Amino acid sequence: MAVSVRAVAGSYRDAWASVTRNRNLRLAQLSSLSAWTGEFLFLSAMTVYAFDQDGAAGVGLVGFLRVLPATVALPWLGVLADRVSRRQLLVVACALRAGTAAGAAVAVAQPVAVYALLTLSTVCHAAYRPVLAALFPMLCTAPDELTGVNAIRAILDGAAALIGPLAAAALLVAYDPAAAFAAVALLAGAAGVLAARLRYESPRAAAAEQPPRTGVVDDVVDGLRELRRRPRALEVIVLGGAQCVVRGALTVLAVVVAVEVTDLGRPGVGVLWAAFGVGGLAAALASIGAAGSARLGTLFGAGVALWGLPIVLIGLVTGDAVAVGAFVVIGAANALVDVTGFTLLQRLVPDQTLARVLALTEAVFSLALALGSLAVPFLLAALGDTGALIATGAVLPLAVAARWAALRAIDADIGVRRDRIVLLRRVGMLRLLPVPAIESLAMRLGRTRVPAGTDVFRKGDPGDGFYVIESGQVAVLDDGYEIRRLGPGAAFGEIALLQAVPRTATVHALEDTELATLSGPQFVSAVTGSTATASTAEQLVSGYLTEDRQRQAGPPRPEPEREGPH
Repeated sequence: MAVSVRAVAGSYRDAWASVTRNRNLRLAQLSSLSAWTGEFLFLSAMTVYAFDQDGAAGVGLVGFLRVLPATVALPWLGVLADRVSRRQLLVVACALRAGTAAGAAVAVAQPVAVYALLTLSTVCHAAYRPVLAALFPMLCTAPDELTGVNAIRAILDGAAALIGPLAAAALLVAYDPAAAFAAVALLAGAAGVLAARLRYESPRAAAAEQPPRTGVVDDVVDGLRELRRRPRALEVIVLGGAQCVVRGALTVLAVVVAVEVTDLGRPGVGVLWAAFGVGGLAAALASIGAAGSARLGTLFGAGVALWGLPIVLIGLVTGDAVAVGAFVVIGAANALVDVTGFTLLQRLVPDQTLARVLALTEAVFSLALALGSLAVPFLLAALGDTGALIATGAVLPLAVAARWAALRAIDADIGVRRDRIVLLRRVGMLRLLPVPAIESLAMRLGRTRVPAGTDVFRKGDPGDGFYVIESGQVAVLDDGYEIRRLGPGAAFGEIALLQAVPRTATVHALEDTELATLSGPQFVSAVTGSTATASTAEQLVSGYLTEDRQRQAGPPRPEPEREGPH
C-alpha cells in the first residue's frame, strides 16, 4: 500500500510540475484567472445595478441578456476561432470586453445604454472560454498535460468565484456600480495583455493539407457535422448537456431544499452553494493526479452519475447535515465532470474544428441550464418537493448506466491512442510535434507485419510511407552492404519522403517485425507543419546523406556475403 501511495503522490507532483513549468500555460492560466475574476465581479455588480434601476424585473432582464445573445453568438465565434489566430481572438475579445465595461462605467446614469453595453460585454466574454480551451492543446507538450491543465483551470475558476464577488461587494460598499464596471475593464485588459504574450506555432499556417475555404454558415454547419463524424465526442456532449439540465434545475431546487425540505432557511442557500464550492475545489485539486489516466471516459461518467445521486439522497433522507454533505459531493462531481469533459473534447476533436465544436458545446450547455431551471416549477407542481428531487437526481445515473458501454469504448480508444503516442514520441523528429499533430498521427497510424527475411522496401522503390519499429529488427542495406541495424522505437523511410526521391537504401527484416506505418502525405504534412520538427528532420536526413556520401567516397567495399533481392 505504501508503494501505491508514493506512486500516486509522484504522479500528482509530476502532473503539477508539467503544467506549471510551461511558460505558455502559466500565462494562459493567469489570463483565465483575471478574465473569470472579472466575470464574477461583473455578474455581481450587474445584478445589483439592475435591481437598483428596475427591481426584480431588471434582474430578470439582465439574466435574459446574459444568456440568449451570447448563446446565439457562440457558434459564429467558434467558426471565427477556427479561421484566425486564437491568441489574437482572445486579445481582441478581452479588449472589447474592457472597452464595453469601461463604457458602462461612464454611462452609468443611462440604464438603456448600460444594458446595451453589458450585453455586448457578455458576448465578448462568451468567446473566451471555448477559444482558450481550444488553444490549450497547442500550448501543451504532451496529451497527458491536458487533464492537469483543465484541473488547474477549475481550481482558478473556483478562486475567481470567491475573489470576484468579494471584490464586487467591497467596491459597491465603498463606491458604486461604476467603480465595479471599471474594475472589470481593468481585469479584462490584464487578461488580454497576458494572452498577447503567448508564443506558440500553429501547424495550420504550415500544414500542407488545408481544407478549401468555405462560407461562415457552411463552417457552422460543418461544426455540427463534425459531431456526427466524432460519435465519441457527441457522447460527451449529450451527457454533459443532461448534467447541465440538472444543474439548472438545482439552482431552483437549492432554495426549495434550504427553505422547504430542511431547517436551513433562506441563509442556508448560501451555505449549500458554499459547500458546493468546497467540494469542487477539493476535487479539482485531486484531479490533477489523473493527468496520465486513460480512463477519462468512465471518470467522466462517474462524475455525471455522482451529480444526480446526492440529489436523490436529499429527497429520501431529510436533514440539514445530509443536504450540506450532498452539496459537497455534487461540487466534487461538478469539478470531475468539468475537468474530464473538456479534456475528452480536446482530445477527441481535431484542432481544425475544435473551437467551433467547443463553442457549440457552450451554447448547448447554456440552453440546457435555462431548460432545467424552467422545468422545476412544473416538477414541483406534479411531484411535490421530495418527488421533484428524486426525479431530477435519478436522470443522470440512469443516463450514465445506459451509455456505460460507450464510455468504456472511449477509454479503450484513448488507451490505444496513448500507446501509439508513446511509440511516436520515441522518434526524435516527432518528439517536438504539438499535441494536436501527434494526436492526429496516432489516430491515423496503421500496422503491418513483415516476416523475417523479407524486404520492407528496396532501393529505387518509390517513397510512399514512413515506418516505426514496434518489435523486431531490420537491416538497412546499400547494394547488399549493411550500413546500420534498427530495433524497437527506431524509424525509417523519411529520406525519400522529405527529399521527394526514390528509396535510397533497402530495408530488410532480420526477424519477424511489427511496424507502425504512416502514409507519405500524413508524415510530410505533420513534420513540415512545425518549424522545430522540420529542423530536426532536416538535420537527421542531412546526417544520413552525409554518411552515405562519405561511405561512397571511401575505399572499395567487400563483396556482400549473400546475394538476393534486398
